[in-house]
Amino acid sequence: MVTQFPETIGVAHLPEPLEDIDPIAIKINQSIDKLIFLLNQRRGHLLAMLRDRREEMRAELVARQEMEEELVQIRQFVEGQIKHNKLHTMQNRMVAETEAKLAELHLNAPLLQEPRNYPTRDPSQPHPRMPAIPNYAAFQLPIVAVGKRGIAPGEFNSPKGVTIEPESGHIYVTDMDNNCIKIFSQAGHHLNLFGDRHLAKPWGILIHEDKIYVTDIEHQGILLFKLPDLTMIKRVGKRGSGSREFNNPLQPAISPNQHIYVPDRNNNRLQILTTNLEFKDSLQHQTMTNPMDIKFSNNEMFVLSADDNPCMHVFTLSGEKSRSFVTRGEGMQVTAANFFCVDGHNNIIISDYPGDKIKVFSPEGDLLHWIRHTYPTGILIANNSKLVCISRSADCLQIFSALFVVLAYY
Repeated sequence: MVTQFPETIGVAHLPEPLEDIDPIAIKINQSIDKLIFLLNQRRGHLLAMLRDRREEMRAELVARQEMEEELVQIRQFVEGQIKHNKLHTMQNRMVAETEAKLAELHLNAPLLQEPRNYPTRDPSQPHPRMPAIPNYAAFQLPIVAVGKRGIAPGEFNSPKGVTIEPESGHIYVTDMDNNCIKIFSQAGHHLNLFGDRHLAKPWGILIHEDKIYVTDIEHQGILLFKLPDLTMIKRVGKRGSGSREFNNPLQPAISPNQHIYVPDRNNNRLQILTTNLEFKDSLQHQTMTNPMDIKFSNNEMFVLSADDNPCMHVFTLSGEKSRSFVTRGEGMQVTAANFFCVDGHNNIIISDYPGDKIKVFSPEGDLLHWIRHTYPTGILIANNSKLVCISRSADCLQIFSALFVVLAYY
């Protein structure tokens, strides 16, 4: 097929030159370009504003989260204060009830109406006061609890005896199966240990002046250490029944006349030694079998015997028996015990380890109070204000604190 072209092409069929383009179209194109530029510029401004707003919202979200955390802390604080106030109210009520009960028990008791070993009041002298009676109802939650089973500092493996060094207030604990003595502050911080090169099964411990006495049921003797360097200076004893021979020596005590009394359990006697561990005498009584622990208080000697059938014997300092009582019976049963302590009023605090309780008895054997404690062993009361107790099964040291009932006498 052949394309037919016109024979002639006129001027009208040629493209118009550029200078002949309509100026209006040029202005329209320029306006469009300017509009596009303005739109792009506006778009950039809007994107910048969106970014700024996003940052502001993010900052507001962070501030809101911080405010919510503060509100949670405030709510927890308020709830804690409410709980504390409730506990404080309950404690005040419990203290008031306990003080009333203690007043009823002690103020009308013959022991306080006719105080034993206390002088009568001289009207010309200032009003005397009897020692404070601890509020045993407040000995429920420990203020310090430290320790667990192990061999590291601050850990125990069958702890037994406990005592306090009077000058520093440090607490000494016999760690029987770790074969050493561990020292703690009253805040529960482990300070030191010693004796691991000399001890095999330490049981009882006593501190007198600058000397530490430790009984060892493996060596069947008593070891003497020196303060403050904790070096061993003497060891006496072996298995037997003669002088300075032992068959399970347990918790020692210092008498008012500066003699060391050592319960010689399976020999059914108390051995009396000098402070340099020289033999002085021995004390036996037909009713005192398997002595476990001994304490001196207000010119009386208290001896706990037979850990599986506990009986408390009370002697004068000359060795004459004045009374005894069995800690069994309804409401006052002690299943078994091997440690006890005595407060300033000769109330007796016994660690009933199978019963998981610490029980408080009057000097005549009446049950006054009990405290729940897991397998208690070594126990002492310091300044009638703190009860220090060892838990053998929990392998820990616990310190309880209490308020006082202060009684005056005429």
